[in-house]
Amino acid sequence: MIFNSLAFAIFLPIVLALYYVLPFKGQNRMLLLASLFFYAWWDWRFLGLLALTILIDFYASHAVHRAKTHKRKKQWMLLSVITNVIVLVIFKYSNFFVQSFAVGLSNLGFVVHAPTLALVLPIGISFYTFMSMAYVIDVYRGQLTPTPHLFDFALFVCYFPHLVAGPILRAPQLLPQLTHERRIKLEQIRDGISLIVIGYVRKVVIADIIAPLVSEAFTHMDTMGSGDLILRMYLFAIQLYGDFAGYSDIARGVSKLFGIELNLNFATPYLSQNITEFWRRWHISLSSWLRDYVYIPLGGNRKGKSRTYLNNFLTMLIGGLWHGANWTYVVWGALNGLYLGIHKAYLDLSGKPQKQSIEPLKWTFVTPFKIFFVFTLAAFAFIIFRSPNFLSAWMYVTKMLSFQGGVTSVGSSVFIIPFVILAFLLDVSQYTRLGEKFVAHAPLWQRAIVFGILFGLVLTAGADNSQPFIYYQF
Repeated sequence: MIFNSLAFAIFLPIVLALYYVLPFKGQNRMLLLASLFFYAWWDWRFLGLLALTILIDFYASHAVHRAKTHKRKKQWMLLSVITNVIVLVIFKYSNFFVQSFAVGLSNLGFVVHAPTLALVLPIGISFYTFMSMAYVIDVYRGQLTPTPHLFDFALFVCYFPHLVAGPILRAPQLLPQLTHERRIKLEQIRDGISLIVIGYVRKVVIADIIAPLVSEAFTHMDTMGSGDLILRMYLFAIQLYGDFAGYSDIARGVSKLFGIELNLNFATPYLSQNITEFWRRWHISLSSWLRDYVYIPLGGNRKGKSRTYLNNFLTMLIGGLWHGANWTYVVWGALNGLYLGIHKAYLDLSGKPQKQSIEPLKWTFVTPFKIFFVFTLAAFAFIIFRSPNFLSAWMYVTKMLSFQGGVTSVGSSVFIIPFVILAFLLDVSQYTRLGEKFVAHAPLWQRAIVFGILFGLVLTAGADNSQPFIYYQF
């Protein structure tokens, strides 16, 4: 089931109505059943795979906690990690690795007929697998005591707002909210509705409307001029952000209606002034997961500058592969790893401090130029991310940088300007005190007008359109 569908528009009010009349234990039971129904709507057969992940990691976490020796704890933790990785490899990467191996042998002169598996990629498998695996690792590290109830752990993994496309939550963030009685506050309902409307605007009004223009560039690039390709490079960056940040907004907004808070997953990434800051603001839950469970175990910045650069690079490689079974994702991750390495080397050589947190935006004369430069770096890398293969990416980049003419659609350039402005205004309003003040303190009639107009745009743009979210495929 997708958020921008008629099925979800019927599903959510029913679940909320039941939730508000049930006692606490009944609420949790109903939420678990609703979450399983939400997932089964796509393909009920994969409920078994979801249940397998839950059972293995629940019992592995308790085995880790009860183990008397560090060696035994590590064995149980590795059982969880290896099992989760095997599941991911089988369903997401098996054909990719087999075909890559076959191509490598073919390049050496061997004739290989590589067998492949006709497997469907389970929706959301990368998200819930990372959540469940991190839970066991946290228990192993002594940072978490496992919940005694299988039911609570199942709800933690399956909770439907975040189940299929994140954010990737940690147990200390979510489990206490699930295991303790909740009192829904009026401001949560108010803020939740605001987030839902903004999320739908990002997805339906911005991302889905410019999606055909982006697709056209990647399917008919030979007929387009360099200017058109440059424009649509930036458009895809806006589309991807609107699509994924829109999902995250809707997920957080829906969860607020249940009195449960999910973490912020995007924080104005396209207003970043350097690439390191960009990765602190973009897909925050994945970036922090990779930092805590890949970068730091690799040694982080504790083993010298050269090793720090290598660890950053390897972490981004793995982050790229997490997105899908295609070498384009790996190279996209490698390119971002190179970006990060260059920026950190610049900071080391200049003696400037490496900031460890997201700071409020401070405007100076050079700020717009920094922002545009970082946005261009991200958008350029997203060409590889969007391309089905290297040949397509190479053709796009070479044609774009040839600065040659073609069929340039001036009309489309003018057409997208309002959507770019809307995307910028949503960011500025959502993540500043101005937006917070309006949502919290503006008279009800003013909020009703603003959000009524926005929701009207959603209905107009998406009345006959229900495009899946891009990150459902990951």
